[in-house]
Amino acid sequence: MTQDISAGRRILVLEDDETLRLVISRALTRAGFDVRATASPSSAIERMARRDADLLVADVLLGDENFLDRLEELQHVRPDAPVLVISAQTTAATAIQAVRGGAYEYLPKPFDLDDLVDAVCRALDTGERAGQQRSGANPFPDLVGRSPAMQTAFRLLARLSTASAPVLFTGPDGSGRASAARTLHRACKPGKALVEAGPDRLRREGVQIFREATGAGLLLRRAERWDDAIQDMVLEQLDQLADTRLYVTALADVRTAMAPALFERLAVGHVDLPPLRARGDDRLRLFEHFLKKHGRTDLAIARDAAEFINAYPWPGEVAELERTAARLAVQGDRGTLGLPALQEALTAPTAPGTGSTLEDAVRAFVAARLSEHSQDIAGDTAAIVDRAMIETVLAHCGGVRRDAARYLGLNRNTLARRLTALGMDSGGEE
Repeated sequence: MTQDISAGRRILVLEDDETLRLVISRALTRAGFDVRATASPSSAIERMARRDADLLVADVLLGDENFLDRLEELQHVRPDAPVLVISAQTTAATAIQAVRGGAYEYLPKPFDLDDLVDAVCRALDTGERAGQQRSGANPFPDLVGRSPAMQTAFRLLARLSTASAPVLFTGPDGSGRASAARTLHRACKPGKALVEAGPDRLRREGVQIFREATGAGLLLRRAERWDDAIQDMVLEQLDQLADTRLYVTALADVRTAMAPALFERLAVGHVDLPPLRARGDDRLRLFEHFLKKHGRTDLAIARDAAEFINAYPWPGEVAELERTAARLAVQGDRGTLGLPALQEALTAPTAPGTGSTLEDAVRAFVAARLSEHSQDIAGDTAAIVDRAMIETVLAHCGGVRRDAARYLGLNRNTLARRLTALGMDSGGEE
C-alpha cells in the first residue's frame, strides 16, 4: 500500500536540525518517496509554490521563526498540498494552531518514524486537510505535556477544533477537564463567551442557562452528579442548541450514571485526560510552568525535589500541583527549591474531604525514598506499613497481643516475631 501511494510522490522536509533532517529524509526515501530537504522557511514556501513537492513536512521552531505563523501564506500559494507539522513544543495550542492553520496532522517530538510515514501516506491518499482559518497567538498555555497520553489528547483537541459536535471531557477530578474545554472553546469560538454551570446551577436555573449560551459556548460540569431531572432537561435542550458549542466534563465512569441516549449524544467527541501520575516527566514540566505563571522565574528546582515531583502521586491531580507551585511562588525562598521546602508546601492545610488513600500515602513515601536514592525501598515500605498497622491494632486492643493477633490474622508467636523485627518488642500484655 505504501509503495502504491509513494510512487512518484515528492516530499519536502523543512527542518533546521541537520541530523533530524537526514533521519526523516532517509525514512521517507526508504518508504519510496522522492525526498528533498531545506532548513529555510522562505525556501520551503517558494519551492511549494513552484510545485517542487506534493507534501511538506515542517518543524515549528526554525531558528527565531515560528513556522505556524507562515501557514496562512503557504495555504495561499499551495492550498492543495498537505502539510505535516512536527514540534517539540508541549502545549495544546501548538496542535490546535497547526490544524486550524491548515496542517493535515501534528506529530510531537520525539515521534516514531513509522508513524510519520503512515501520516504522510494518509495525507497523500485522502487529500484531506483541516483547511480552516488559522487561530491567533497562544491564549491557552496551561495544557502542557509531552507524555503520549497528553499528546493524544492534544491531537484530539486539534481535530475537534474544526468540528461543532458536543464534546465530553473525562478524567479524574482536578485533571484539567474544564481547562481543556476552555482551550477548545477559545479555538472554536474566539471572542465568544463561555457559560459554565455545575449540577446545582443546572437544577436551580434550568433551561435559562441554555438560553444564556445561545450563539456562544456552554460548559456543563460534573455530569456524573446529574439526577434524572437534569438529564432529561439536557437531552431535551440538545436539539435547541443551534450554533451553541456544548462541552461536558465528568469522571471516567460517567456512562454508568447516565442514560444511554444522553451519553451517546454528548460523547460524539470524547477527550480523556489521564491522571497526573500517568504523565511521567510532565509533572515537572507542569510544576515549572506554574511557578512561572505565578511570577517566579528565578526559582531553580534541585535534583531531589525534581525527582520527588515526578514520583509523587499528586492525589489532587493538576489542581493540587498548581496550588503547591503557587504556594512556593508566593512564599518560597529565592534561589533553589529543595526537597524539604517542597514537602513542607505539600503539608499545608487542605480542604475537608481531600484526605489521601492508603495507596496515595504509599506512593508519597516511595517518592520520597526515590528522591533520596534509597536502595531498599520495598523493605522500608513494608516496615512502615507493618509498624503503622500493628501499632494501631495494639492500641485498639489495649496492648493485649492475643486480641491483636486475632484482628491481624496472625498467631501470637508470629506477631511476637514481627514486633521483635520491627524493634517494637517492649513488653505488653499477652
